[in-house]
Amino acid sequence: MVASSFIVFGLSLLESQSQHLPFPISSILLGSVPFVFAQSNGEPEFPLRYSDEIGNPVLNLPGFTSEVVAEGLSLPTTMAFLSQNDILVLEKDKGTVMRIIDGEVQPHPLLDVNVATEVERCMCGIAVSQSNETGKTFVFLYFTGAEDEDGGTAIGNRLYRYELEDSTLDPTNGSSSSDTAVLATNTSAGQLVNPLLLLDMPADPGPRHNGGAIMIGPDDNLYIPIGDVDKITGTTTEAQNNDQLPADGTGGILRITQDGEPVVDSSTGEYILGDDYPLNLYYAYGIRNSFGIDFDPVTGNLWDTENGPGYGDEINLVEPGFNSGWGQVMGIWERGGGDPREDESTVAPEQPEGLVDFDGRGHYHSPQLTWLYTIGPTAIKFLDSDKYGINYENEMFVGDVHAGNMYHFKLNQDRTELVLEPPLDDKVADTDEESVSDSVLFATGFGGISDIEVSPYDGYMYVVSLGQGKIFRILPTDEGDTTTAGTAVPSLPPPSPEVIPPPTIDDVDEDDTEEQDVPEQDDEDVADGDDDDDDNNDDGNSDEDQDEDED
Repeated sequence: MVASSFIVFGLSLLESQSQHLPFPISSILLGSVPFVFAQSNGEPEFPLRYSDEIGNPVLNLPGFTSEVVAEGLSLPTTMAFLSQNDILVLEKDKGTVMRIIDGEVQPHPLLDVNVATEVERCMCGIAVSQSNETGKTFVFLYFTGAEDEDGGTAIGNRLYRYELEDSTLDPTNGSSSSDTAVLATNTSAGQLVNPLLLLDMPADPGPRHNGGAIMIGPDDNLYIPIGDVDKITGTTTEAQNNDQLPADGTGGILRITQDGEPVVDSSTGEYILGDDYPLNLYYAYGIRNSFGIDFDPVTGNLWDTENGPGYGDEINLVEPGFNSGWGQVMGIWERGGGDPREDESTVAPEQPEGLVDFDGRGHYHSPQLTWLYTIGPTAIKFLDSDKYGINYENEMFVGDVHAGNMYHFKLNQDRTELVLEPPLDDKVADTDEESVSDSVLFATGFGGISDIEVSPYDGYMYVVSLGQGKIFRILPTDEGDTTTAGTAVPSLPPPSPEVIPPPTIDDVDEDDTEEQDVPEQDDEDVADGDDDDDDNNDDGNSDEDQDEDED
């Protein structure tokens, strides 16, 4: 009998082994789990696992409640605000940008494009930029493009800039005009026009690790996390800490202007890692996959969540040139040293040997928090709002896709580390119980969380549920005390970076942005276990990554 492999958005199980796991799995970590399968010749290969537990979220602390803002969405991934009660949200497999006005999903999408849909290929990320001076609203979309139709052959992970054509939106005050109701009854939600391709990055071999949770930073530049797109042994690059092949735009966090140009580092007057394209796009590298980034509103520092191969999920402080260590290190463990869940691993030294550092421009540091047993972290969001009281202002919230849990973290005084109580003070959640300990668990029952946003208009947190097809809003109540002064540091706007003209570089070769041809992976490699890990670590990325995968 040949066992089929279930690579389940953060936990890989061989079907014949699913009842004999070497570790317990808490129901609060798994929730209700459906599977969305990628297809190859009619046979399922990589199932996407997420929680679709239906019901009302349970807040773990007094003083909070939740309400449904919108429902009836099809696998919603990320959202953005146009104004108060006016939201754009993406649907994973439909390739649609839906508009929600006063809680009503408009009958027609703003945009419908062809997207690849296998596992993590999708309509992935959205960011909105509004200009009072020009009156224009730009909508940035990151998605895995497909040939001919939704679910077609992937042709690249692409970032486009569109203009919103909508007479009902007044950019001078950030609100919709009185014609909003007419817009809805006329079954027209506006449209996105004038597409401009800003980035075209590889999607092969895939189908996982496409990242996509894009955002506009405090410097008004775009930040784009993209994973290693399932690169296998022999195809990884410098960005995956293999110095045999140049970086190709995958496995890192990229930074560009809103016109698609690389950004010079304001502190050095140079590009962060190098002058050649696409290396000059990288803000950080060594990232296996990320579904969440956000900037600390106090310091301006970037943080991310990262996803490991069945173990080693992470929260990281991401400074310019940050090397997260993949594929040599994941979590706190060296790759190729065995499975840490089975006590067969080696803890990486403070500065692991063999990492690519781009002549000293890149630097590694260990995660601020590592989960031994995967939770599938997605969105990370700083609460830049006082609506829940100063005890929560500027603090960090993280969502997961496996169980629909939401976590809450405080930061230390200089906001470079998380304040973690025992038993998490060693920065490792060693058990399922530690992962959902009361000191960090904020809420449960959202269904698989794919995004968390703070409205710049009402100051409340909004949670996108991939599993329930809903958007929730978290509200304060009269219970408890959410106004008690805590450890939060007053919010200070980060300084605007000095504008420095970019250095002169050679013309970009069009071949640099084309997808690379990589050998297809044998089905046998997917179904087999990870016994060959030590025999395939020439570049730190082994077949274990195909067999046991976070997301």
